[in-house]
Amino acid sequence: MTSRPAPATGDGLRPLGTLWRLAAVLLCVTVLVGANLRLTNDPFPFGVLEQYAKGIDPNGEVREACLLGVTASRPLPFEIPFGRQVGTERADVERRLRAGGTGPEQLAPLAAAYARAHPEDPLTRLELCEEVTTLHDGAPAGPPQRVTVAVWEAP
Repeated sequence: MTSRPAPATGDGLRPLGTLWRLAAVLLCVTVLVGANLRLTNDPFPFGVLEQYAKGIDPNGEVREACLLGVTASRPLPFEIPFGRQVGTERADVERRLRAGGTGPEQLAPLAAAYARAHPEDPLTRLELCEEVTTLHDGAPAGPPQRVTVAVWEAP
C-alpha cells in the first residue's frame, strides 16, 4: 500500500507567489482595457472583438471590406488579402469604415506596407471597397455588389 503525502498546512501562498499572480492579472486587465480604449483588435484575444457583439438584421445588409490593387506588372485590379501584405486586419479597416474615417490618405500606409512586402512590384493604385450582400429572411437575396469607398493613386 502506497502512502499519500500529507496535505499542505501552510497559510496559503507565499508572498512571491501572490505577487506574480497579481502581476499577471493586472497585466491582462491592462491589455484588455487598453485595447478597448484604443478600439483595436491587435492584442487578440484581448481586443474589442466587436464582430461578435451584435447580431445581423435578417433583412439587412452584410458589408465586407476588400482591397483591390494595380501594379505595373498587373494592370488589371486584383484582390489583396488583409494581414501581412498591407499591415492591418480586415476588422480594423471595417471599424474605421463604420466610424467614417476612410479616405485616400488612410490607404497610403497600406500601400507602403504592400511595397515593403513586394519591393519589386509596388502598387500604383489601391482601392478600398465593400462587398455588400443584401439579406432576405437571413439568406442572401442575390450576389454581392462591390462598392468603391476610397482610391489611392501612387504619386
